[in-house]
Amino acid sequence: MHTVLALLIIFWVAPSQLRAVSPEDYDVPVSTAQQLRLGGTYSYAGSGSDTGTSDGSASLLYHRYYNSLPYAWDMNFNGVGLTRRTANGGQEGSYNFVAGTGIRKYFKPEGDLFYSGELRVTGNSDFDRPTTDVTPGVGYGRFIRVTPLAQAVRIEQFLLSEGLIEGPLPKKTLVALAQIIERQDEFETEFGDRYKVKWFEAMEQVIAESGLFGHGGFGAVGSLRVDEVLFQEHVNERFIGWDVRSGIRFEALTKDSDTPRQDPGLSLRMRYARPVGWKSQFDFSALYSSPFTGDFGTNVFTLSSSLNYLYEVTNRIDFTLSNILTAVRSEPSVEATVVNQVRSGFIFFIENQVNLNVTGSIAKERGQDPTQSLNMAIEYRLR
Repeated sequence: MHTVLALLIIFWVAPSQLRAVSPEDYDVPVSTAQQLRLGGTYSYAGSGSDTGTSDGSASLLYHRYYNSLPYAWDMNFNGVGLTRRTANGGQEGSYNFVAGTGIRKYFKPEGDLFYSGELRVTGNSDFDRPTTDVTPGVGYGRFIRVTPLAQAVRIEQFLLSEGLIEGPLPKKTLVALAQIIERQDEFETEFGDRYKVKWFEAMEQVIAESGLFGHGGFGAVGSLRVDEVLFQEHVNERFIGWDVRSGIRFEALTKDSDTPRQDPGLSLRMRYARPVGWKSQFDFSALYSSPFTGDFGTNVFTLSSSLNYLYEVTNRIDFTLSNILTAVRSEPSVEATVVNQVRSGFIFFIENQVNLNVTGSIAKERGQDPTQSLNMAIEYRLR
């Protein structure tokens, strides 16, 4: 299934999306990203004073990323709360969440070899307490956030469409423009509320050095277009890179005091991400773990993988496609449980910070009939 999805992704991308400037051209000593989204759904049906359906959900997603030459770290939280009408007329609530953080310290600032530490916490309303595991390890590879370069390319497109520049910007200019965009926090700290004026002036100067301005600068129209890209439109995060890591997983806390902790085990993880053209993003991750006992290997294991693709149909509509595979074998005498899920949908950016997500999915567990679902949710982007 992953192979089929990868081929679909490759053939989706038109040759016209390939540009002189590519993600590999962008590199900065420090890059950061932060994302915070709140979503919710609710459905009600009734007749007279009788309530037939009263179901709702609320979700919270947070992601923080930091990368520098000596070290990198990230934080993630994804939680969902649910409420549903029961058969006896009551209201039943539940929740689940997954949170994690990891840090990578490089042996050499210019190198790719690192040692790492990861913490993962999982909880739901059926647990007495969150399960917690810790994984120290070593790895190789790096990730670079190239979102500012994607924003620079979109600014270039607007300036071309408005006739403010006389031709496509050189690769050197686009990279320099992206580096200025990356420094938003620096300008805001130095100049306070008026930082946009100085920030836009720095961008204008970089483009002016290319000699392609038709009328000497941004002007009112160009400034509005730059502001539109950076503050009104949604440019999806772009990452490029890969890493592999190996570590020893320790279960520090089980779901209740009566459940024994699992034996320490091997943890293998790999990640890969790459923009495809400047309208899409592809990423893949896989995680394998197995305890250091006589059942090590294929007798007792957990395997999960995720293949994701996002394509910007327009500046207001995104298409998403995902394939999620999980395989779990808890005992040598039990057959592995294998579940494969394909999800596809659209994200509509209604206003600056409001999204409408429409997602359909098909899931197939080995030995079971497929299940289908359709979900619609309103989401508010806080960051």
